[in-house]
Amino acid sequence: MKPFFRQSLLSLMGVSVLLLQTFTTETAKSELVDFTADCSKTYLPVALAPGGTKQYRIYGELCGQKPLNKRTVHVLVSGITYNRNYWNFPYQKERYSYVKALTKAGYATFNIDRIGIGNSSRPRADQVTVQSNAFVLNQVNQALRNGKINNVKFKHIINVGHSFGSVVVIEQASKYGGVDGVIISGFLHKLTPELQGLPNFVYPAQSDPRFNEKNLPDGYLTTLPGKRGQLLYQQYNADAKVINKDEELKQTLTTGEAATFFPLITSDTSKKITVPVLLVIGQKDNLFCSDNICTRENVTAFEKQFYSPKAQLQVYVLPRAGHSVNLHLNASEWYKVAGQWSDRFVGK
Repeated sequence: MKPFFRQSLLSLMGVSVLLLQTFTTETAKSELVDFTADCSKTYLPVALAPGGTKQYRIYGELCGQKPLNKRTVHVLVSGITYNRNYWNFPYQKERYSYVKALTKAGYATFNIDRIGIGNSSRPRADQVTVQSNAFVLNQVNQALRNGKINNVKFKHIINVGHSFGSVVVIEQASKYGGVDGVIISGFLHKLTPELQGLPNFVYPAQSDPRFNEKNLPDGYLTTLPGKRGQLLYQQYNADAKVINKDEELKQTLTTGEAATFFPLITSDTSKKITVPVLLVIGQKDNLFCSDNICTRENVTAFEKQFYSPKAQLQVYVLPRAGHSVNLHLNASEWYKVAGQWSDRFVGK
């Protein structure tokens, strides 16, 4: 991580106060939950670190065909500047919704807003890190396992991450375990010049018109207006309406997330994962696929050094796709792969 970026990030850190919030669940058919699977909205109380007070809350949407207790659940963890919309995009769901594809395939999904984004709590920016995200995800997994969400006890759990969310999933599975499979997308253990150039694409979220009325804490950042197409897409394989909607729905990242993300990009923490792993990357990922590395053979050869044999690493490269694989025209191709891999290595 570049020193000037680290310094500028740390200078933006601030303080906010969040009130104690309680666990609630309600069945709903919201504008983002409008298909045949039964869905419910949940707020789950969480702490940010072991021994901490559960004074924050995580929002999630549990979807699936009944009976849910006989299904494997995919827990969906978005990347920075995305929330749950990334997995259940509110446009042409047959093409872009991972939630719809996997629930139709017989799985359940629990689609969360990570801590700091969407409907979830927004702690101080320096407290929202890879490590606190991972600890929160561990609490989500335990709640699903123990029947704390909709009184359904899930026997099998798969954590599914995108980009920063993939690093969170790796950290959770390596440190806490408690899952039966891991799907990583939009991430390689490769610190590229493109990644190091990310500071050129972000600025304080308080300066963005989208967040004028959000009263965000200091140290919350977002992408500069109009930059997401260049940064996150292979535009010849994307719908301009999707890119525009992505701009409209964009979320934030924190200085704490950035400061803890970059050191973990090349970490071999993932060697501690003892369950099957599927890795998915866009062939034209703007952030990770420099030097034409992103063929299945090249990615497999490079990434296998970061995983143990127990991970049984499988790799899928989505043709013609950029970084945000869910939002490209052929996204459904990798959804099918995710279902087939889950069938083979975990089961429905």
